[in-house]
Amino acid sequence: MSLSTLKLYLVAAVTIVATSCLPANGQASGSLRNAIAELADETGFNGVVLVAEADNTLDTQVFGYTDLDAHTPITADTSFAIASLSKSITATLTLQLAEAGQLSLDDTVSDHLPFISHDWTPQITIRQLLQNRSGLGHTTDIPGWFEPEWKSAQTPESFLEAALELPLRSTPGTEYYYSNIGYYLLGLIIDEASGTSYETALSEMILTPLGMEATGQIYDSPAPANHALNYLQDGDDLIQITLSNTWMFSGGASLYANAGDLLAWSHALQSGELISEDSMALLFDPDTPMAWNIGEAPLAEGAPPTPVRTYNGDMAGYTSIVSYFPEHDLTVILLSNTGPGYRTLLGMTLEIAGAATN
Repeated sequence: MSLSTLKLYLVAAVTIVATSCLPANGQASGSLRNAIAELADETGFNGVVLVAEADNTLDTQVFGYTDLDAHTPITADTSFAIASLSKSITATLTLQLAEAGQLSLDDTVSDHLPFISHDWTPQITIRQLLQNRSGLGHTTDIPGWFEPEWKSAQTPESFLEAALELPLRSTPGTEYYYSNIGYYLLGLIIDEASGTSYETALSEMILTPLGMEATGQIYDSPAPANHALNYLQDGDDLIQITLSNTWMFSGGASLYANAGDLLAWSHALQSGELISEDSMALLFDPDTPMAWNIGEAPLAEGAPPTPVRTYNGDMAGYTSIVSYFPEHDLTVILLSNTGPGYRTLLGMTLEIAGAATN
């Protein structure tokens, strides 16, 4: 998402329809299942939809294929690259390290990465990196970023040099500007602060304790067996897209996961199992959230708005969104591999939440 906060009332062309309520046994009603199926049919959705109350899955539905040519069907366990949704998990890990005393949110880039010598390194703090308020540019600002030949030629050293040559967009701490570069630096800071690596710290502090066995880095080898290929629209056709040098997304957009793992993570986070109440207040601060959008939306036409915490990812056809409705302890997760776009998934999310809670 390009906004640090979001007042979610109605997205243009989205109508919220309330169709059912949760039955006493906590399982999906037929009307909820029908609502999800109808939305998938209307939007041409290809992917997985999961709806849960607390950690209890109410409904999981799958649509379409992991491989369009081979017609390999998507299953509930299919993994997808979750792109920038990775930032929410990285932010949680960073707050865990702060609670453990391995870093401070007010530490600067120069405190942990002394090999980076720029005028701004003593000014930009970890807090600002988490909030996308560091003033650093985004990877898409790098000259050549959209050229496959440029990406394939990069090394970690040349990529970092190119990223840090970009001028600051604003004075650190003053303005929001979405930055994959900032989260890449957070990954490097986690390497240094944890005494191990971003990947190992993530595994030891979040993935393994929560049993997230279907989650990893998209640059892991070998790739997971039940993983969806990614497609983008090209005229009337969907074209499979090859990603190169995916290590450049480390820290900010590098994870793959399936819906079940994302539910385990979301439930543990929202219920306070992963970080303290003070850290949660920072993470979900409505004015300066850390890799979340905090807002509200009506879940039925004419109904008062209800709070929602949401974040999404979108990369080369992989589109994901996790949304949590605290008043209902409801989580809605959508994962797709055919590039439906954020607005489509947000609209589906709000309608599904309305169907589940009214």
